[in-house]
Amino acid sequence: MASAVAAALSVQTAPSFAHNYTGAAIAAGILGLAVGAAVADNARPRDPVVYGAPPAAYYGPPPPFSPAPGVSCYPTRRQCYMSNGLLDWSWTDRVFAQ
Repeated sequence: MASAVAAALSVQTAPSFAHNYTGAAIAAGILGLAVGAAVADNARPRDPVVYGAPPAAYYGPPPPFSPAPGVSCYPTRRQCYMSNGLLDWSWTDRVFAQ
C-alpha cells in the first residue's frame, strides 16, 4: 500500500503548453502551404474537357455487311460484291451512291 501511495505522489503532470506556441506555428505554416498550393494549382489553365464519342478512326474501319442474301458490301472500298466474287453494280450504287 505504501508503494502505491509513493507511486501516485511521484507521477508528474504533463507540462503546460499554454505558453509554448511552437506547435501551433508549425501547424499554421503547414496549413498555409497547403492552402497556397491549392490556390496556385487552381489558377493554372487547364485543357478543355471534351465529352462525346471519340473520332471514327478510333474504332477502326467499318466491318463488311450484307444488304441482301449473296451480296457483301465493303465500306472501306465502297463496293458490293456478289457471292461469285464479281462486282455488283446495282447494290454498289444503292448503298454507296450520294
